[in-house]
Order: sequence, then structure tokens, then C-alpha cells
Amino acid sequence: MKKALRELLHQVASVPDFIGTELRDKNDTNAFGDNALHCVCVWGDLEAAKLLVENGINIEQKGEGGFTPLKVADDFGHGEIVSYLISKGANVDALNAEFQFDPEADARHMKSLQDGIEELKEKIRTECDKNA
Repeated sequence: MKKALRELLHQVASVPDFIGTELRDKNDTNAFGDNALHCVCVWGDLEAAKLLVENGINIEQKGEGGFTPLKVADDFGHGEIVSYLISKGANVDALNAEFQFDPEADARHMKSLQDGIEELKEKIRTECDKNA
């Protein structure tokens, strides 16, 4: 895997919605089914989106609410990314998608966040014990 891609996946993995998710591959997803492209579409980072697409990320991955990265980019007002994804073959029908709540995905996500909180608590305890 290219260094730039690995660094981007590491950056995405540090975002709260991805905490506890190991992004070893460009198409790995969080508990909601979001991949790294969903995340950079929220950020509005066109260069990161290009890096992911050029390295073969699934541009049609359905994530939270059943939304694809195209829908996410559109919802966040990132028109350049919308145009870019369409030029790369993203299905424009996704722009009309309605949010679909998935209680199982929500429960997985909440558990992942709770696990992350517990890990942080343990790390803090360990560090405090070292410094005591």
C-alpha cells in the first residue's frame, strides 16, 4: 500500500466514527458501513477523495443511513467532490436517497465508541499509575 494512502487511512481511523476500526485496506468500513471515502466527503477534501478513488476504493459503498459517498459529499455541500465522483462513475440516483435508520448498525457503533472509551480510561489509569 502506498505511504500516502496508509497515512490517510490512519488519519480517518482517528475520527470518532472510526474509533476502534482498523483500516488495513482501503475498503474497510466502520460499524455503520462507512468507508474512508465517506469520511473525506464530510471533510470536503478533494485530494484525499482522488487518492482513495485512484487506489480503487468502492465509490458505491453504502454507509450510515444507506448513503454512498456521493450523497454524503452532496449533503455537506462539497460540489467539487460531487462532480469528481460522478465523473468517476458514481451512481447519481444516490443523490435522491432517503436516510434509513439501522438500529443494529447504531448499536454496533455505540458499542465501538464505548469500547474506545474503556480503552482510553485504561490508558489514562496506566499512565497515571506510572507517574504516581
